Amino acid sequence: MQVEQREYRLLNEALVDAFTLQSLDQMLQFGLGDRLENIAAPANLNHTVFELIGYYNRRDRVEKLVQAARRFNPTNGRLHEVAQSLGKATLVTAHLGEETVPAADGKLEALVRRRVPMINSREMRQNMMQVEGRMCIVERRILEDRGVAIGSGFLIGSRTVLTNYHVVKNYLQADQARNLQVRFDALLKEDGVREPQEGLVFDVDKIPAYSPTTEDDALNLILEPAENELDFAILQLFDEAGYAQVGGAAGPGQFAVKRGWMEMPEISPAFAEGDPLIIYQYPGGRELKMAIDTQAVVGTAWKGRRLRYRNNTELGSSGSPVLDMGWKLVALHHAGGPGPEPAEYNEGIPIALIRASVQADGQGHLFGE
Repeated sequence: MQVEQREYRLLNEALVDAFTLQSLDQMLQFGLGDRLENIAAPANLNHTVFELIGYYNRRDRVEKLVQAARRFNPTNGRLHEVAQSLGKATLVTAHLGEETVPAADGKLEALVRRRVPMINSREMRQNMMQVEGRMCIVERRILEDRGVAIGSGFLIGSRTVLTNYHVVKNYLQADQARNLQVRFDALLKEDGVREPQEGLVFDVDKIPAYSPTTEDDALNLILEPAENELDFAILQLFDEAGYAQVGGAAGPGQFAVKRGWMEMPEISPAFAEGDPLIIYQYPGGRELKMAIDTQAVVGTAWKGRRLRYRNNTELGSSGSPVLDMGWKLVALHHAGGPGPEPAEYNEGIPIALIRASVQADGQGHLFGE
């Protein structure tokens, strides 16, 4: 991959913002196996970065440079913006009323602020990067530790991942659960089949808490869900992914950033029709996407046991987090609504109901506080 004038300038500004000469050399050495002294003559940071980008541009390796830079400094907003403009970060679509806007060109915040003026651009970019690190693909392990995507998930504790019951219902027993794994920091892969070295993989130990779907009517189009039919499952990992470095270890001098987890609220917010929502998803295990709709909420159904919204989701997005515009977790996406594509609405389970169910079973320790 090569970059043209605009992306060249943006990448130059981002690298100058993200690194010193020393940390830039460390990133090259440990992330790409290169040394700055072999690429650019001694000079100030801005000129050195300019020469560095030219070196990788001529070799069609700018993509590798951006990926290594983000891995070394995963919380730099300018690097995130450049990666997004090159299609190497979360793919974003924004629904602004009736308008559908692809927002991979670094203008997401400006687009959203047209409809939600209280949005703080800097905070939005930081929240996007936090959520990216906590999202994972739920996979079935196959030969030689490769993985086949079966759904999406996200961290809710240092070693616990929330997804849908229907995603993992065939793996509920301990010996079966250990055929599952979760993968963080995964980049685009068209077929959803991953090699062991792609991203950061954690093995599942067991599934200590779950609640089924409604029998014969998983979408609850006709039948009212019972209080214990919340379509969720909590995967417990052998290791503490929540304390792991975002992007994985990249060598001395790396900016230390632990990925953390999403908080599970005790009380559901009062939703009004047209409230905006955000959904992160790994459809088919291919790439991380974010769908933001500034007029999302359709309403609640079945005595508040389901939340319905207009955000676009794709096949394989089950187990995705639904967030409000304050980046608070509000629901677990579990199904598309009735009708042909696009569906009339999509549907999630309010997070407060899931939390209450798990706590009632004496398993509140599964949440990270």
